[in-house]
Order: sequence, then C-alpha cells, then structure tokens
Amino acid sequence: MTQFDQQPGRSDPTARGVSSQGWFPPTESAPAPTGQASTKLVIALAGVAVVAVVIAAVAVFGSLGGSAEAPTPSPGVAKAINPGPLTEPAKAIGNSVATPTAGGAVFVGPTPGYLEVAPNGAYGYIANRAAGVLTVYDAVRNTVTGTIPVKDGGPQFVAFAPDGNRAYVSIFNNDRTVNEVGVLDTSTGAFIAKVPTGIRPFALVVSPDGGKVYVPNHDSGNITVIDTATNSVAGDIKVAPNPHWLAMSKDGTRLYSANHESNLVTVIDTSNNAILATVPVGKSPHSIVAHPTKPLVFVVNYDSSSVSVIDTNTNGVVATVPTGSHPQDITLAADGKHAYLACVDENAIEVLDTSTFKITATVPVGKSPTSVAVSTDGRQAYVTNLADGTVTQLNIAGTA
Repeated sequence: MTQFDQQPGRSDPTARGVSSQGWFPPTESAPAPTGQASTKLVIALAGVAVVAVVIAAVAVFGSLGGSAEAPTPSPGVAKAINPGPLTEPAKAIGNSVATPTAGGAVFVGPTPGYLEVAPNGAYGYIANRAAGVLTVYDAVRNTVTGTIPVKDGGPQFVAFAPDGNRAYVSIFNNDRTVNEVGVLDTSTGAFIAKVPTGIRPFALVVSPDGGKVYVPNHDSGNITVIDTATNSVAGDIKVAPNPHWLAMSKDGTRLYSANHESNLVTVIDTSNNAILATVPVGKSPHSIVAHPTKPLVFVVNYDSSSVSVIDTNTNGVVATVPTGSHPQDITLAADGKHAYLACVDENAIEVLDTSTFKITATVPVGKSPTSVAVSTDGRQAYVTNLADGTVTQLNIAGTA
C-alpha cells in the first residue's frame, strides 16, 4: 500500500462545489404616477423572469447533489458535465515525441488523485479523493468548469463507457463501510446507480464492448464483475493479494490484474473468468497498461522503482527497466510509441520508449504526480499533482 492510496476521506468542507445565488426583489416603493405604469409592468415581468431562471438553476444544481452555500467555478456544472457530442469523428493521432515539454499548471482543488479523459476528448473527470468530489476538467481550454459531489465516500478512480454515456467511479470511505462503484450519467452529472463491490475498490476498467466493468478490490483480494445493462454484480474473480489496478487487451479477451502486495500479475480469460497465468514482477506492482498493437503489457512497480515488461504470448517478463522513485502510474501515448510514468517522489514524469525499453526524458511537473491521462488525439497529456492540487499539461506530440 502506498501513502498516496490513503486519500479517500470524507467531503472536505473547504472543497469547491456547485451553487446558485439567490435573487431578492426590490423593496416596495410608493405607487408610481399613471404615466409610469407601463415601465413598472416591464420591470415586474423582468423580475418574474429572473425568479424563474433562478428556480430552474437551483433545480438543475440540486439534481447534481450540490450545496447552495459553496462557490462554483464558472461557468457552472450544468453546462460543463459533458461538453460537446459524446463521440467525435476520428482525428489524426499526433506522433508522440521522446522529450515532451510541460505547459502551465491549473488548480483543480485538493487531492486530485486520478484523471480520466472522456471518449470525446472534450473533458475529463478528476477524482479529488479527500475532498469527496469529481472535478469536471475542460480538456480543450484547460480549465475547471464544475464539481460533482460524491457523498458516499472518496472517489478513487474513473472509467468511461466506450460511448461516453456513463462513467464508473470506484468509491470507498475511511472506515470501509462503503465499498461501491457509482454509475454516473455523463449527460446530467447525476449518479443513477450504486453497485456493491469488495473492500476498497481501486482502478477499474470497462470492456471494449461496454458490457462489463471489472473492479479490483484491494483489501478483499477479488475482482467484481459488473453487468452494465443491469448495473448489478455478474461475477467474482479471486486473485492474489491485493489487486490494485486492471488493464484489458484491445480485443477484450484478456484481463490483467496488478496485485500490489503479492508482486504478481494475474492473467484472466474474460470469456469464463478463468485464471490463465500468474506472472512474477517487481515489488508492489501498482499501475498496469496493455499495448494496443504489440503483445506487451507494462506494469510499474512502486517499491522497486521499476517497470516490468510482459510478453503476452509467453506471459513472462522480457525486460525490467529502472525508473525514478516510486512510479505511481503508467499510461501509453495514443500512438503507442511511448509510455508516461508518474514518479511521485521525483515530482516528474518519465518517458519510456516502448520499442527500446529506455527512459528518454524526465519532465518536471507539480508536487507528487499520481496519474497521467492522454488526450484522444495524442497531442496533450494531463498530470494530476496530488500535493499541490494542480493538473500540469504536457505537450507530447510533434508534427503529424
């Protein structure tokens, strides 16, 4: 277990949330002369219209579970939950470069532990763990546009359905009495279902067809399988202690579980949930990702500060790459040529060439980086910096 996994918490009273400002009519004055009657009528009608707008706004924000007393980032959640169409035409993928450059940092609220970009590339959700909210991040303008309260406990990780209509959020509280996946309607920002899981659900994954969600439960040593058609538990897979992060092959036939405190990766056949292999890796495997076109899986080992490269044809490790201290996350470039490692103690992102297995660059970011998300066109990456509450943008592509 890492110190940066112990951030669930309950809602922070200082966390930014949604709100609406009340409207108060003017104080009553003496009757106006007859010649001013039409003017007063216009003012009165305008007042009624303003009241109606305010009531509608309150209703929208209320449906999101927001507080009427906390400030809200402009322009507000109602217009920022899911900006743009859910899906977009395919864009040209940028060529990832060996040495990215860092742009500016944006404050996104306390304890941003994980960011996932939506399939349409227009926005992402940030799990602000101790603050108890999802922050809506505009990935085009690089700004915060709202927050969604998560009332049951600290949001940990987020995974989107392939069509972007739903987001699945792993949630647990400090005393472990709440362990669930919240199902979020991305068009409204409202949670529409809660699915019980094992203890301490972590980095979940959605199958390529959108039909299943697989949830690693760190403390109970199992993976919960959720049927997305019914939002109910459809299966349970027992694995080695303690499943922390999942990855899936592009065709959806294989599931890979990084088992944090057993130093193993479990390979699972998704057609029958059978365990096919168990692969020894480094100490405390933390984050894992499957390459989309090569028979490779990459896993960062938190306590041995390394990356293990697994050949999926043989289910054996073919390379071990030393990294900076305590790699927390690994994410692939859209073109698959590079991977990005969030090295918590280094306050930096390292870049791994996925062909040579060499580190090609170290890019300083904010304090305690915990996750890296890549834009759908492969031109930007977004790094959550847990200790200073920011997201750093990286320019990761050259000319196409």
